[in-house]
Amino acid sequence: MSREQGQAHLDTYLAQVNRHLHGLSEAEARETLAELRSHVLDRTDGHLSPAAVEAAITALGSPRDVARMNVTERVASVVETDRSALSVLRATGRLAGLSLFGFFAFLVSLTGYAVAAGFLLAAVVKPFAPERAGLWRIVDPNGGYDYSIGVVSTARPAQELLGWWMIPVGLAVGAGLAYLTWRFGLYSIRRMARGVRRQAPG
Repeated sequence: MSREQGQAHLDTYLAQVNRHLHGLSEAEARETLAELRSHVLDRTDGHLSPAAVEAAITALGSPRDVARMNVTERVASVVETDRSALSVLRATGRLAGLSLFGFFAFLVSLTGYAVAAGFLLAAVVKPFAPERAGLWRIVDPNGGYDYSIGVVSTARPAQELLGWWMIPVGLAVGAGLAYLTWRFGLYSIRRMARGVRRQAPG
């Protein structure tokens, strides 16, 4: 009976961990849970008494912390093998729900790539539609200014600031900003991975 109680306690713990494995695929979640189960069995030498199971899972940490650690480690390992901009952006998205810093990193990455895309698109379209592509300054009703970058469907009642300089400036700024955003994403993922490693039980 005590073994059955210990097994039930372990199953309950793993179910709680599973609820926090946001960002992992179903296959990755199953693999993570299998590794955790194996770890507990090793620590208890297969003797699943309630006391032994409790000691093992206490050493692992709370279900939320264990899930966050495993998700972060898995996402970081994927990025180290595929460092493309899309892979890094996808990774920051998978980590966004795990911490405030993760959400901040994802938001900065989205914004950075969006602005970079605006500059690059304006630069590419400028030779073909010079009146529709550029960096725009728009007078708002209160007498201030709003700025936007990119391509519009029709000529807009605003001042285009760069003219033909939009091409070299757009290419340089867009490429530079995309690169910096990519580097920031990599840094953020590695920082989060280092953080969970420091918190891991010895």
